[in-house]
Amino acid sequence: MLKVKNVQWISIGLCLCMLLISPLSASAQDNPQIPIYISQEKQQWEQQPFIIQGNTMVPMRVLFEKLDFTVSWDKDKQMATASKGGLTIMLTINKATAVVNKTTYFLEVSPVIRDGSTFMPLRFVSEAAGADVAWDETERSVQISFDNVPQKRIRKLIDSVTQSSSFVQSVVTLTGGDGIKKNDMVIKDIVMNGDNTSAKIKFEAGFTVSKAIKSTSGITISPAESVVYEFTCDVYKDAYDQWILQTPPDAMPYELKEKKPFMQ
Repeated sequence: MLKVKNVQWISIGLCLCMLLISPLSASAQDNPQIPIYISQEKQQWEQQPFIIQGNTMVPMRVLFEKLDFTVSWDKDKQMATASKGGLTIMLTINKATAVVNKTTYFLEVSPVIRDGSTFMPLRFVSEAAGADVAWDETERSVQISFDNVPQKRIRKLIDSVTQSSSFVQSVVTLTGGDGIKKNDMVIKDIVMNGDNTSAKIKFEAGFTVSKAIKSTSGITISPAESVVYEFTCDVYKDAYDQWILQTPPDAMPYELKEKKPFMQ
């Protein structure tokens, strides 16, 4: 039989365990709301956004409609197509790529279905629509805004395009490398037309090109050279004030500006 003192100590220990475990359990089950503002207006959601691997996930159709896109759904392909003026965005459930017009992008997190609703990464879709996305760590809120300065919108578009898998693949084909690493991108010139509805862009992009090297011990992938290319492309503004890439990555005229070998 347990002594009274032992029973008291066991009771105190159990209470302490409950105090320690309860907050952890509540925290694991709790899904705090993430305030999201579009043009400073707080958005309301029936299905609450959540975070996966640092990416805020939001209901797909709801966000597209809040951004004034028309959405269609292909049940067989599990693919959503959102259109607005000259801009089309396509995302597929559990697929780590998205297509913006004819340009393909890698996604950090694939669209998913949760509790019967389709969720997609907020930042990618918002930026594809031409918005700036800012995360406030203190308030744990997201701010989505649209800059009215054409040059800023164009710079953002070109920066996004040069990070796309389509652009990277075109450079791999251009250099003949087995892989590349993008180093930097500098916009050299933006020439607007008379009524500011289109522009010609000139930019430089640098890469480290890797190539397969055969040796007696096998095949290794080593940096072969660094290169800098100058590209030109055209963009235009549609009826919805969106800046659209007119020249696809694989059709951009280019000129080799610099080439430095790493090894002989």
